[in-house]
Parts: sequence; structure tokens; C-alpha cells
Amino acid sequence: MNFRFKLPDLLNRAPAKSEAAPDARALRAESDALAGVVAAFLGKTGLFDREAYSRAYPDIAKSGLDPLHHYVRFGIHAGRNFTSQQTIARLWREVLRGEDYKQAIAEIHRPPSVANPERFRVGVYVSSKGNFFMAEIAALIAAGLEEAGAVSRVLDETASPSADFTHNVVVAPHEFFVLGDGRRWANEQFVSRATLFSTEQLQTQWFARSLPFLLRARLVADLNHQSVAILRRAGVNAACVQPGHSQRFTAFTAPKDLSAHSVFAGCSSAVRNHDPSSPRFADRPLDVAFMGQSSPRRDEWLGAYASTFAKLQAFIYCARTTAPLSVETSPMASSDVSAAILGRTKVLLNLHRDEYAYFEWWRVMQAFWMKAVVVSEPCFPHPLFKPGVHFFEEAPRHIPDLVNWLATTPEGQAKAEEVRARAFDDLVGEASARAAGMRLLAAMGAAS
Repeated sequence: MNFRFKLPDLLNRAPAKSEAAPDARALRAESDALAGVVAAFLGKTGLFDREAYSRAYPDIAKSGLDPLHHYVRFGIHAGRNFTSQQTIARLWREVLRGEDYKQAIAEIHRPPSVANPERFRVGVYVSSKGNFFMAEIAALIAAGLEEAGAVSRVLDETASPSADFTHNVVVAPHEFFVLGDGRRWANEQFVSRATLFSTEQLQTQWFARSLPFLLRARLVADLNHQSVAILRRAGVNAACVQPGHSQRFTAFTAPKDLSAHSVFAGCSSAVRNHDPSSPRFADRPLDVAFMGQSSPRRDEWLGAYASTFAKLQAFIYCARTTAPLSVETSPMASSDVSAAILGRTKVLLNLHRDEYAYFEWWRVMQAFWMKAVVVSEPCFPHPLFKPGVHFFEEAPRHIPDLVNWLATTPEGQAKAEEVRARAFDDLVGEASARAAGMRLLAAMGAAS
């Protein structure tokens, strides 16, 4: 195995000229105005759990500050937890039954129309110092915009502002505006006119750190339908955009020969020398793979699976890191490596990092693309991709048995062939990068 203080409701009004942020600190909620905006959002959505925050951090009582006041001025910068499982569970229930969610779901079944897409010239910005997969997202956004008829270009924080662009899209604002030279872009003029592409789950410190930027943006795009519904609930102009298949993303459409790559150093020759173009599911040499960041929950379940996976050909990469995954810090930080592993894998395992049943689009989409079968613990519903049709869903304790059945038995392999073919066909036909590009152009055009 390879292993209560009252805050003004600032969220829905335009910022006054006197509130224009002179530097990055103000746009990180280090001003009364933006702290108020963040607090208003957390109040409207119900994301902030006052009691849980107070229990977790005893110093709040000593400070004499209202817990929400304390969080938006201090806790948010320290990466403190601001919610609880009970709060998130209640919020998800409300969202899944609400009109904002129904609208977000309906939109994906209505292909948008965009008049004169060639009039859009879009700069897509992503931090060169951030997680490598953010650059993947930026590349597919740009590819989708191009395929939809617009002009786009991927840039990083070292670029110079250009008047040539009609629109700017910033991928992962919690990285772009705080790492390296990205801080110089954190000004009111740029942020308030940009589309910010949010990639983080709402309960995380990274989403919280993006809020001061998201709440000032012209438009917020997000990978997740439930997250979009919550943003809209608070009055944020938001659209769900899920970049998918594109022939322009050559790492996946024309995978490189990485048989000699160090990532396969501990693997058998059958794994190293496998031809990913081989069409049969049963011929793939890796029975199961997991690629993701470590969390207590993932570590516990992967440990529980060890005895079963030890009997299979398994590739388990569970990274413990406090810094962004980059080529400097990990041999796995490469689209080419992801494609090489997925192209050799029968079953990709999807485990949530915590108790929230978030649909991990980026991981699942890549597996569909490379025709690996996804086995996931239960997720929130997706409007296009369904368990039992496009992927397999199972309770965590039963996942090893399902993986073993799919990877090693004729009946399981036959079912896997059927499911992976349907997933790939529907990804290409209904969830392409072009479809995402059209959706993003329509949303940006409406927001202009």
C-alpha cells in the first residue's frame, strides 16, 4: 500500500467613497466598515454560532466583547472556528428546502444565452503561490470562456493591471489577495469591479478569510450549488459555475508518459508501465486511490480501511501540510501527475474532510474525466450527477467492501464499466468547460 454589539446592515448598500480601502488591511476586515459587512453576512446566513465560539475560546469572555464583534475583528484573522456541526446541519436543511436553492438548481438545466460573447475580454487571475489546483481551475475557466466565444488570459499576481480587459475573474481570493504581491490588488477599485471565484467550503477558516473580498465583489462564482444558495440568501450576487471537460486542458486530454516519475517509485512495474489509453476498466493496475489533504476524520477512516486495502493495489496520498501544495513542496502538485494516477486507477475514493456532506466537485469531476469510478460517502445532491448512475455512494463503514467488489469481481467490474461510461459522457455533454464559460459570461453580463 503506497501510502451583541449592533452592527449596521452594510451588506446591501454600495460603499461610500470615504470607505474606499486604501490598502490590503482594510479589505481584510481590519476596518469598522468591513467588519460590519462581514458581521451582517454571518448574521443573515446564520453561519456564526455565538455559543460554540464562546465555549471554544475562553479569552472572549475576558475581552468584554460581543462574540460576533470579537470574531470579525480578531478571530477571523487567527483562523478560529466560527460555527458548529449543529449550526451547519440546520442551515443545510433550510437551504435544501428554500427557494434560493431551487433557483440555483433550475439554472443549471437552462443553458444560458449570451449575446456577442466576443465582446468579453476576461483576465483570469490566480496566485502563483497558492495551491496548484487553483491554477487548474483558472486554466479551465479560461478554456471555457474561450470555447464560449470570449477572449481570456490567465495571469498571476505579478501582472500589471490592464485596461484591455472588460472583466476580471479572481480564483481563490483567500489566496490571491493575501499571498506575495497579491496584496497590491486588494484595493477597492479592483475588488469592487471583479468577479471572485470562491472555492472553499463555507464552514472553513479559508472561506471566512475570503469574506471581506467576496462581499465587495460585483459577482461571486462558486463551485457548489448549496453555497450559492446561502450567498444569495444574504443578498450576495452569486452564480454556480463548475468548470468541466475541455480539450484545451491537455494534461488530461493528452496525458504524458510519467512511468519514470518519482511518484510511482514504490509501485510495481505493472503500475509504472501501464498504458493509460488501455480502454478496459479491469486492466487498470491500481484498484483504489485516495488523494487529498489530511484531516482527523480522513485519517481515522483510512486507518480503518488499511486491512482491506492492504490486499489490493492501493495508492493513498493523504498530505499533512500547513502551506499551499506546490511543485516546491510536493511531487503530487501537478496536473500531469493527477492524470497519470487517475488513468491507472479503477476506483477513486472520496472522503469528506469533516462531517459536512459537501459535493467535492473538483475531485469527482477529474475522476469522471479520466474514467475512474468514484466511490463516495453520502454527499449533498447534485442536479446532474446521481449516485448509482454516475458514481457510487456508500456509508463509510461499508466502503471497503464496495471497493473490493468493484475492483476485483467480474460483476463489480461490469457495473463499474457502465457507471464510468455514463459519468464521462454526461461530463462532456452537459458539464463541459464551455457550459461553465457560458454560465459565467451570462452572470458577468447581467452584473455589469
